[in-house]
Amino acid sequence: MRMKNSSKLKKMLGIALTGIMCTSLLAGCGSGNTQTTTTEATTSKETAATTEASTAAAEGITYPIENAGSFTYGMRLASAWKDRYDSYDKLHFVLELERLTGYDLQMVHVEDSQAMNLLLASGDLPDAIDYNFKQFYPGAEAKGIKDGLIFPMSEEFVKEHAPDYWKMLSENPDVLKQVKTPEGDIYGFCFILGDELLKTGQGLIIRDDWCEELGIDLPETAEEYYQMLKAFKEEKGVTIPLCVSFDDIKGMLRNGYITSPFNLVTMDPYLDNNQVTIGYAQPEFKDTLEWLNKLYDEKLLDPNFATIDRDTIAANMLTGEAGAAQGAAGSILGTWLTTNSEIEGYSLAGIRGLVANKGDKPMYGHYNTDVVGGVTVITSTAKDPASVARYFNYGYTEAGNILYNFGTEGVSFEMNNGERVFTDLILNNPDGLTIKQALSEYQLAHENGPFVQDKNYLLQYYSWDEQKTALEQWSDTNARDYKLPGVTIKYEDTGEYSSLLSEIETYRDEMIIKFIRGEESLDNFDKYLSTLETMGISRVQEIIQNAVDEYNSR
Repeated sequence: MRMKNSSKLKKMLGIALTGIMCTSLLAGCGSGNTQTTTTEATTSKETAATTEASTAAAEGITYPIENAGSFTYGMRLASAWKDRYDSYDKLHFVLELERLTGYDLQMVHVEDSQAMNLLLASGDLPDAIDYNFKQFYPGAEAKGIKDGLIFPMSEEFVKEHAPDYWKMLSENPDVLKQVKTPEGDIYGFCFILGDELLKTGQGLIIRDDWCEELGIDLPETAEEYYQMLKAFKEEKGVTIPLCVSFDDIKGMLRNGYITSPFNLVTMDPYLDNNQVTIGYAQPEFKDTLEWLNKLYDEKLLDPNFATIDRDTIAANMLTGEAGAAQGAAGSILGTWLTTNSEIEGYSLAGIRGLVANKGDKPMYGHYNTDVVGGVTVITSTAKDPASVARYFNYGYTEAGNILYNFGTEGVSFEMNNGERVFTDLILNNPDGLTIKQALSEYQLAHENGPFVQDKNYLLQYYSWDEQKTALEQWSDTNARDYKLPGVTIKYEDTGEYSSLLSEIETYRDEMIIKFIRGEESLDNFDKYLSTLETMGISRVQEIIQNAVDEYNSR
């Protein structure tokens, strides 16, 4: 089902996104007076032809909206641009958004998630907020609605005031399920991945030039990986063969990079025949920890993994102190390759997650659901929720999709043989900005927001062939067979769930460190499992299962 819906999403990207023809806002959505939207972003022959071809589509909204006015919009400052701009609405991208939609944004910025939670608790809310509620707000969006923070959008509200958003949701049932609460409310305007290729982006990274030098094939199995690390240490004299932090190790366990060889899908909760299983509470988790303990004992794993920071890991991988790590294709692999681009012979490769036998496919990997990251919500105190919805609807129109993904034609991209290609302003910025920094001024696909992400943005953002090859390797898994859907914990269970999970995960993390370091013998692993039971792991599993069952019933 997911593959079928992903195919539909692909059709929505770029030119295939329809629905920018619409009725006059003043005439109302039911007037039947359809027309095309005229903006600078739709003046190319290609876009004009598409608009003409799609004039028979359902009624929508005419942009720019006359006398649209303004609303307040809250979000965290973004690291990609906050060193150069003090407000989102000063970016070229947002200035274009304001011009093309007719709105004037009044920004309310906070520094981090702690500051955002303080803003939410204050009761003095902006009209809209962009935030990762799933990650930083206990109970996520459903509880935000119950707590009186988020304006719950009904299907009828979305159909009337965000028709292009509704068109996309109604044509992709899996996505619609993911943006709804158990009570049936659509909680906000979501960031949606428009292709399977976009659902991964992280994995294991190694110095493949060293492997070639040593006559070693790129490792596939846990044993081959272990032997590679030994060769790095014994034959290359590498101080820290595998340089990772504890957060990295948890990422390797959560994403299944090192669990498949031990018949464990992932450390995280996953589905097995639609039944929830929690990986770190399974007997097979012990075998994975034994392997990590072996690496630690033989000084193949960084002895300072519990305290090392990201900058030190980067320095070690760039200077030859380390030969293996894990990370993202853009911010890690691409950055390291660019930094050492002038060093002759320096090369990195992203490899698939490890398996038990050569030729096996990893059971799991870094894999996202269709809806990820932050969400843009209308708040319960918004002065005019319908007007705010009409603004965010723009991201799901054809013109909006182009702007959010590629920016402005003739500035950040040009048309080349029917493809949108980033200009040197982005790829070779004259002011020395990185690609991500340059992108941040002209579009939003480098982060996330209220639109459908286009894979062609990503393939250009990945300027190194090694990044694209890594993406292919990392996506070659069976993760979609086990991935939990985008479930929402029932409101009445959120307090209990958050309390149980906080204590359990704190204990789990403490024990993982002790098991890896040998401070706690793995002979006591059964005691660890018993303690999880005492702490309520079965109840956590039950709550997640209830959420899965509710999701499947939608």
